[in-house]
Amino acid sequence: MTSATMRAITKPLGRIGLEIKTVPIPTPGPRDLKVRLLATSICGSDLHIYDSDPAFEGRIKDGNISGHELCGVVEATGALCERIKPGDIVALESHITCGHCWHCRNALSHLCVNNVTIGFDRDGGFADYIVIPEVNAILKPASLSVEEAALLEPFGNALDTAGAVDLVGKSVLVTGCGPQGVMALAVAKASGARRVIATEIHERRRESARAMLRHGAAASRRDEDLVLDPRDPGTAAAIAKATDGRGVDVVLEMSGNPSAINFGLANLRPGGDFVALGLAGQNITLDWSHHIVTRGITVRGIYGRHVYQTWDKARELLDSGAVTLAPLITHRFGLDDFETAFQLLKTGQAEKVILYPDRARA
Repeated sequence: MTSATMRAITKPLGRIGLEIKTVPIPTPGPRDLKVRLLATSICGSDLHIYDSDPAFEGRIKDGNISGHELCGVVEATGALCERIKPGDIVALESHITCGHCWHCRNALSHLCVNNVTIGFDRDGGFADYIVIPEVNAILKPASLSVEEAALLEPFGNALDTAGAVDLVGKSVLVTGCGPQGVMALAVAKASGARRVIATEIHERRRESARAMLRHGAAASRRDEDLVLDPRDPGTAAAIAKATDGRGVDVVLEMSGNPSAINFGLANLRPGGDFVALGLAGQNITLDWSHHIVTRGITVRGIYGRHVYQTWDKARELLDSGAVTLAPLITHRFGLDDFETAFQLLKTGQAEKVILYPDRARA
């Protein structure tokens, strides 16, 4: 590797898996930043790209660099950059929006119709360097490690999900305790939820949920919170008992699993709110009339996070100590060991895995 090239984890077109290659270091334009990556996190969508899932067919170009949960140090700035300086440590917003479509002009830029996503539609950050627009850089709070800063991007999704409805004094069911589900239950507690109930079929993830409830604002009244296996015949009865027979006030659906979606609807009280972040990999069959219409359920879909309002909320919440992301990180590897990291995630042996381009840091 010469001074003009770098390592990058790329997607070969038409093949399952990823590969590490030597590629040219990108050059920033006048409004861009050149960022040397310090810590990157593997997202569930990166696993879908690895597996060449049909949902991404035609979107990922041959040789595209993966990775969009990132933190790094700015090494160079374009001539027109003003806010960010060399030496700043930044997290990266992955959505590059147009700024002029109807959605962007109406505070809905996360739904921009011309959106370009880092790691999907253009090169991402599983590499030594990345070039991004200055506007996409988020200064790292001094209280956060670079690893936690890399998790700010997915944390924003969980924060938008939990913040979609008023949770103060309410009972909240979080279905699916992957990393974003665990983040959502912590946000629910910090937002004033009376009781949080989490359901997850994997014991490792149930333990991750319990661990999160032992930290920050989530630790208060944790004896009244529940972490349950939805396959257990007594789970529905336990939820009914915890909610005086009414069912929960709010469901935060984080898995996209058809069974979890139906379970959540079945345990939601009439007039309750169903907020969905999880993407389903298949069509879902549900009793629309019974579960939704005749029970007056409000359904809200969440895609991404509000840009950039959610980032400010996330930084303030984490900086206060009400929520902490560190317990989610279970493994750390150098960039060259990405294959081991992906296999641990694919086999359910890890929660959040951090890849470090700097091997000494790993």
